[in-house]
Amino acid sequence: MRTSSLYSLLGLLGLGESADKRDRDSRIPGYVLEYAPLVHLHSSEKFWPCDIAEHLEHVTPELNYTPMVPASTNYNLTNLDELNEFENGRFVYLTSDDNVEARPDWLGGEKNIPEDPEELYKRTASQGRPQRPLGTNDASQIHGGRSDAPAVLVVIDKGHGVVDAFWFFFYSYNLGNLVFNIRFGNHVGDWEHTLVRFIDGKPEYVFVSEHFFGEAYTYSAIEKVGKRPVVYSAIGTHAMYATPGTHPYVLPLGLLHDETDRGPLWDPALNSLTYRYNHTSDVLVASTLTPQAPTEWFFFNGHWGDKLYPIDDSRQYEFVGQYHYVTGPLGPRFKHLGRKKVCQGRTSDPCAIHKWLPPEHIRIVDGVGEGEDWKEDERDPPMGVK
Repeated sequence: MRTSSLYSLLGLLGLGESADKRDRDSRIPGYVLEYAPLVHLHSSEKFWPCDIAEHLEHVTPELNYTPMVPASTNYNLTNLDELNEFENGRFVYLTSDDNVEARPDWLGGEKNIPEDPEELYKRTASQGRPQRPLGTNDASQIHGGRSDAPAVLVVIDKGHGVVDAFWFFFYSYNLGNLVFNIRFGNHVGDWEHTLVRFIDGKPEYVFVSEHFFGEAYTYSAIEKVGKRPVVYSAIGTHAMYATPGTHPYVLPLGLLHDETDRGPLWDPALNSLTYRYNHTSDVLVASTLTPQAPTEWFFFNGHWGDKLYPIDDSRQYEFVGQYHYVTGPLGPRFKHLGRKKVCQGRTSDPCAIHKWLPPEHIRIVDGVGEGEDWKEDERDPPMGVK
């Protein structure tokens, strides 16, 4: 019991903190929303943002390719952590109930395409409740559209004036890239993120996740609309970049590239599940902006998609250690939230922070073969908490 329910129990026993203290601890600083990122999705995207709650309606937990529970068992955002009872959850895979090659509607998330901001404002204003970003009464601050798929905001106060605001974006399907007209890296479930790091209340750095690596920039270098950073989501893979265009990178099987453009502009601050997280005690609480947001799902230790399909599955093929279908990802708690450097990755890895938007360049990275997660000893929760 590591969630807000713990506070309620302690309060009943007279052992907990005061209500005022708990309220302060669950507030999102105003500057986090003032500098919330805006996301350009690709104009030709086929797999749009998805609602994690709806995703759970279309998957079944599996161990060793075998369903774990009766079909009548309903796992949702309020009890997903109960799956950790099975081998600590690490080998649990939320497996699609449908053949993904049939492309069921829930994988595509077309209904979650962000609504044009002008149309959104006109429609909601005509209903007497103009849509505003979370935490502000200023409708003029709407720059992007609202998606029905909520983003996830996790805010961490790391002391000494450092506050990290992690914005997570979920997609039910990742469409891999092509090499020699062969596609590699498809998987069910896809978590991407952008981190805005504040020092003494001012935005200093922005990190964008790209597969299992990423890039860091000074806030002054990044493109902005007003004060808000603008980032780009690549078609299919949803890797995050700071510029539109072509983004090549090298894996062992050869040269791949992501593509971004100025497609629909998504404002995640219009619809988000918002939390405060203590990365040393591993405690997550819903913020005062969304006090009813479930917390239990965050502690699920398993994968948000299918396990790597075996080679005898007709949908699967392999080339130089890379697979057409790979394993679905772990959740936000395993994205190095306790990082000291703004960059994602091993603590020993260098962290280059760009002071300007660089010209096109090619990244050379080691492939991980079966998916886009870190090795077991590199993906533990912050501070080694289990």
